[in-house]
Parts: sequence; structure tokens; C-alpha cells
Amino acid sequence: MKLRSRIGVTLGALFGALALALTVPSSASAGVLACDNFGCDGHDPNIQNWQTGPVSPHGPYDLGNSFLYELRWGKTDGDQYSWARLHYISGSNEGNWSVYVQRCTKDQSTCYWRLGEKKGGASGWTAKIPSGTNYYWTRTPMYYNPSTHMMRACVENPSGKQSCTPWY
Repeated sequence: MKLRSRIGVTLGALFGALALALTVPSSASAGVLACDNFGCDGHDPNIQNWQTGPVSPHGPYDLGNSFLYELRWGKTDGDQYSWARLHYISGSNEGNWSVYVQRCTKDQSTCYWRLGEKKGGASGWTAKIPSGTNYYWTRTPMYYNPSTHMMRACVENPSGKQSCTPWY
């Protein structure tokens, strides 16, 4: 009976240590996220330390009624990432709009059409524009944009009409 108890205690301690190791806060929660190629797909660009950028190589483009959209780009850990942003005035039915990115290989043999799709006003992905009194932007997560691929930002309005930036 003592052998079973020791094995149980040992296994319990091992699993407890493993669980603790998995729940220790990573550097991402401290505001820095180490990225490597496609491994950072879907992460929030606002917690990155950028080596270059972020900048808007395409946009902002005016959609009317206070709506604008743009493609954002930045370089972190030596890799390029892109994401989209939708700008709007609060209370303008922004929740009926979607913003997302599209990523394709340069030969368009492999494409992803609605990466990181967010509705306007999405919790955790929306911020007030500092210079505006009632202006906000909703961003998508960031996606790896290597030289073998191209990306663009897209929005869909409440009637289902899609608008996209040029490929970058």
C-alpha cells in the first residue's frame, strides 16, 4: 500500500508542476511577444515591440459615413506582419461592419480570405483614437506576411459589399 501512495504522490507532484509551468505568465502578458513566422498569426499587434513600423502602406480609404479602412504593416523579430483596421464614429452601426485580412501566395495557389475577421466595436480589438472625441478603430489580429505572400485589408458593409486595399 505504501508503494501505491508514493507513486500517487509522485505523479500528483509531477502533474502539479506541469500545470504550474503551463500557467506561468509568458512574456506576452508582460507586453512583449516573441514572434516566429506563422507562429504569431492571430496575435494582437498592439502588444508587439516593433523594429519597423507600424505603418499603413495602403489607406486609409474612405468608405463614406465616417468609415475608413487601412492595411497596417510592421516588422518584429525580423519578420513582417500585416493587419487591418476599420475607423468609424461610435454609434454609426459599426457592429454591422466586418474587417479582415486576406493572405495569398504570390501565385495565388493558396489563399485565406477572412483571416482575423472582427466586427466593428469588437471587445478587446477596439480602441478610441486619441485625437478624436468619438472616433474609434477596430483592428484584426496580425498575420505573417513573408516575401512569398501578399496581403490586403478588406471590409464588408451591412449590405454585404466588400471593399479591399490593393495587395501588399
